[in-house]
Amino acid sequence: MINKVRYGKFEEIFKGRIFSIKKREVVFPDGAKQIHEYCQRFNSITVLPFDGKGRLLLTREVRIGAKTSKEWFLTCGRIDKGETPKQAAQRELREEIGYKAKTLKLINKKSSGSEYFIWDIYLFVAKDLVKAPLNSGDEHFPIEVVPTPLKKAVKMAMDGTIRNENIAFHIIRFDYMLRHGQFEW
Repeated sequence: MINKVRYGKFEEIFKGRIFSIKKREVVFPDGAKQIHEYCQRFNSITVLPFDGKGRLLLTREVRIGAKTSKEWFLTCGRIDKGETPKQAAQRELREEIGYKAKTLKLINKKSSGSEYFIWDIYLFVAKDLVKAPLNSGDEHFPIEVVPTPLKKAVKMAMDGTIRNENIAFHIIRFDYMLRHGQFEW
């Protein structure tokens, strides 16, 4: 029965710098029709970079939302046109923390989790970092790099110090993978 749902073509009704809004007609098996709206964001990467002492390199960044605040983050950003997720991860590492990774491993590709929000996130882990700063010119505030033991980062994710739920989830999930033998370099 689910196979008999028909989807119309996407029509873009708004295109912004970060999001676009699309709609399409959906026809159900009983013939009923509905218009469904979707928010699409550019695909992105997130990296958990570890220094030579095994510390996670968290960042403190100014974010402009409903109010301006300084937030805890991981290296993350968009995948530019023509880039692979791995190339984007290396570029973002260089732009945000000034390093490239000799070892960069994809550990997860995650969709937004909502059928009405179209966005894939590629999660990488990085080590064997070497200095290779790259100034992109798109950062309006300096990014503070804070080497943090993973155990402390997990605590920060769990107690809400790290307020971004995606970032917190990635840290907690990677810690779980390590503790349960689900990750090897």
